[in-house]
Amino acid sequence: MRIFRWIPLILVIFLSGCSTTAPLFSEDHERWSLKDRWAFQEANNRTISEWHLRGKLSIKAGTKGGSSTLRWSYADTAQNIQLYGPLGGGRVIVDVEPGQAILKDSKGQIIEGLSAEEVLYERLGWHVPFDELAWWSRGLPDIDSTEIEIDNDGLLKRLEHGIWEVEYLEYLRVDSYVLPRRLEILSKPGKIKTYDNKGNYIGDQLRLIVVINRWNDIVEG
Repeated sequence: MRIFRWIPLILVIFLSGCSTTAPLFSEDHERWSLKDRWAFQEANNRTISEWHLRGKLSIKAGTKGGSSTLRWSYADTAQNIQLYGPLGGGRVIVDVEPGQAILKDSKGQIIEGLSAEEVLYERLGWHVPFDELAWWSRGLPDIDSTEIEIDNDGLLKRLEHGIWEVEYLEYLRVDSYVLPRRLEILSKPGKIKTYDNKGNYIGDQLRLIVVINRWNDIVEG
């Protein structure tokens, strides 16, 4: 497969509607150059400013890990993140506004912090970079990404961002958008140290798999 590479690059993506099994691209797309394919994909997904998605989040470090059902509503000024299942130890809800995140769990515990990643780490012991995932989930790197790779269809294939490496494994068409369906996020070895709830060290590399089953209520802005 031919790979197009830009280093560095700034990108963003946004989503809309329900997922379908329609072909990813029209016939016209095949006549475009690789550069034009990526330019269209970037510009189109940059128009998305709000969304609701449903999927699954899986996390593993060493021999420990877990997964949860994920529901995520996103807008520029407010987010609602819900995790259901073993990873969250029941139900965990995080409401995020600029400069503030509040976590509430099914046991009545409330944790406040500056970001979703901070309060989730305090409650669950796992790093989940939701600020960056708001870009990655739309198929675009954010401003601090240092390297990206684009595949032959003009879709984001891989990126690096600080301690994180992201690989895109599958896309799907959602109305007029081509959006990620499955992506893998790896922390670089030695950058994150993970411990179990008894304080035992379990590994220095974190692996997250995000599977997005459905996009809804995409708003352009």
